[in-house]
Amino acid sequence: MSSSVLVTPSNATTTTDAQAALQAEAVEAVRNFYDAWNAAIVSRDSRAMRALVLPQCVLCMSDIGNIDDLKKQNQTVRGGQVTLGKLTASKGSDQAIAVQGEVVRAPVEIFGADGALVRSFAVDRVPNMLWILERSGGVLKIRDQVR
Repeated sequence: MSSSVLVTPSNATTTTDAQAALQAEAVEAVRNFYDAWNAAIVSRDSRAMRALVLPQCVLCMSDIGNIDDLKKQNQTVRGGQVTLGKLTASKGSDQAIAVQGEVVRAPVEIFGADGALVRSFAVDRVPNMLWILERSGGVLKIRDQVR
């Protein structure tokens, strides 16, 4: 005599795995933005940053504008590199997923075309920055930043 067992697959693992993958992608998107930032303050080319954000991100567009201004005014930067810490993503979806973490921007000195110091800024530390990301064109992009 044989017996059979009916097994009903659970989607709990699949859902958990998909959520973990989305969260990891969101954290990586935030890291990519600041990698682009760190490159842009040296190159004065904001294109990589611009590709990682949505136009409604006011703080993002302000940062991009500051990079663009460096080039327009033929200024160079010493310092200003950003490091990130304690990045964690909340449960979310392609329409909205939040990442929270620490942002530390090293002190910055901005020099004019003649080499003279134009302005400087002390270290800037934001212990609880919040980023909201949304999928656009198949890629998670930063939609908003809250300090």
